[in-house]
Amino acid sequence: MKNEELPRGISRRKDALVVTFALRDIRCKDGQHVPDCECGKIERRSVGECTVSHAENMRKVFKAQVRDGVYQKRQPRPEPTPKAAPEPKFEDHVEAVYLPFVERTMTASTLAAYRVYLSRYITPQVGHYRLSEFTTAIVAAALDGISKSFTVNRDTLTKCRSILSGILTHAIGKGHFPARSVADNPARLALIPEGVGEPLQTEVATREQVRGILAALKEKPEQKLPAMPLERAAVGIIAFTGARPGECRGLCWQDWDRAKQQLKIERSIWHTVEGTTKTPQSVRFVAVSADLRVILLDLWEKQGRPLRGYMLAGPEGKPVILDNLSKRTIRPRLEAVNKEAAEHGEKAELTWPGWYALRRFHGTAVRKESNLKTAARALGNSEAVAERHYVRSDEVLPDVRRAVNDAVSGLAN
Repeated sequence: MKNEELPRGISRRKDALVVTFALRDIRCKDGQHVPDCECGKIERRSVGECTVSHAENMRKVFKAQVRDGVYQKRQPRPEPTPKAAPEPKFEDHVEAVYLPFVERTMTASTLAAYRVYLSRYITPQVGHYRLSEFTTAIVAAALDGISKSFTVNRDTLTKCRSILSGILTHAIGKGHFPARSVADNPARLALIPEGVGEPLQTEVATREQVRGILAALKEKPEQKLPAMPLERAAVGIIAFTGARPGECRGLCWQDWDRAKQQLKIERSIWHTVEGTTKTPQSVRFVAVSADLRVILLDLWEKQGRPLRGYMLAGPEGKPVILDNLSKRTIRPRLEAVNKEAAEHGEKAELTWPGWYALRRFHGTAVRKESNLKTAARALGNSEAVAERHYVRSDEVLPDVRRAVNDAVSGLAN
């Protein structure tokens, strides 16, 4: 039926009939759905697929409801609820959310280490899970899978668990993981698999090693070996101050306060990236001993007495890479000194212990002369980290001996 053939007030919209009537003669009462400001407006309302007579009856009903003040406007169709975005998988969450957080708040070396642990060990085990699916059982199974797929020690698995715990803690704080508190972090209760090997004991440089290396890097005219002030300074700074290799590379001449006999450590360089120290507590002052002062002055003279710039600078003014320095100049020099000594029938067994072995030497030496708290401050670490990784002792420490003697003396009398 065409629209012009329909009775007044009735029209067709596709297959449905629409009735039209005016909102007038409305009664203004509390609780009515049509406010009096709409009086006189035209209302169009579909009555669906029906006969014309039914539509006419419905129009009369609506008009009567308007007249009696009980007409209720049909509420607009609610907007469809948007479908929630699918929860990302663990590997996607890490790339999109967690690693950018690490990049903003931690050092470049930490970010690089996290990427290695994630790509090599963690993501292959749990990358396909969604965050909400994580349980202690899943984390424990991942650690077990890593131990069976790689030859790793307890420290490596502990680091993997720590990274997983950090990711989940960050997700809890951001509301991405359903947990009431950090105590519900699934990684916290996951156990390291039994039977994994213990880490090898890390090397600590001895006092004799440090003395021998510094002596070998001096000028030796009889052996036609030139002085190596840059190499001596690098060894001396780490051995005498306990600075990390990256902190050592970040030292500048303006950081040396000669009047107060101290260096300020406030930056670190990893590869070519200059940034902050590893932790806020690593920003510190370190003492410059008389021996270190002589070593630094030799380098300062060699560089033309600069007022600013990196201490351990190469020809272009950029900080040298310490690993390259040890491989290309320090090791060959020690080998040359050993060879020369052997030709003269002397015994020389100079070996290169590594940069962190020099740092452990410093932590151990300071601990013997003081206490753990002082050693930790010198290293820029917490006491727990200093004791676990940097302090080594092959005898009873002096303060421990004094405390024990005071505690038990006089009992046998």
